[in-house]
Amino acid sequence: MEFKVESDRVRSDLAFGKLAISPSEKSGYRPYELFVSSLAGCSGSLLQTILQKKRQPYQRLEIKVSSVRNPDYANRIEQLSLTAFVHTKEAFTEQQAEKMADLVVKNCGMIQSIMQSIEVKFVVRMACLDSDRY
Repeated sequence: MEFKVESDRVRSDLAFGKLAISPSEKSGYRPYELFVSSLAGCSGSLLQTILQKKRQPYQRLEIKVSSVRNPDYANRIEQLSLTAFVHTKEAFTEQQAEKMADLVVKNCGMIQSIMQSIEVKFVVRMACLDSDRY
């Protein structure tokens, strides 16, 4: 990968398209947004694969992320909590959810890359489907 540093952003032309990175939301994606997005993307794709292999039907997956940052140390990220909501009509147990979450953490390269420096919590929750929306 190659990146070009400009006055207000860093740019790259990647396989999928152009990427602009900037501390200003008006000039590109913020580094924090890209960092969290990579974790959500990796873990979400992996959870989707796990659900398919377990033949657990679902209609939608959503991941919500919260973080704790330390303003005294360059606003570094100290904790990340990722909660995956599996919208399904077929229930699964809390034990099954914990096993899926453990598999995601164990096999997600992005999460494994940061485990030594950031406390990461990944949880799978079943979400009831709203029959009016489907």
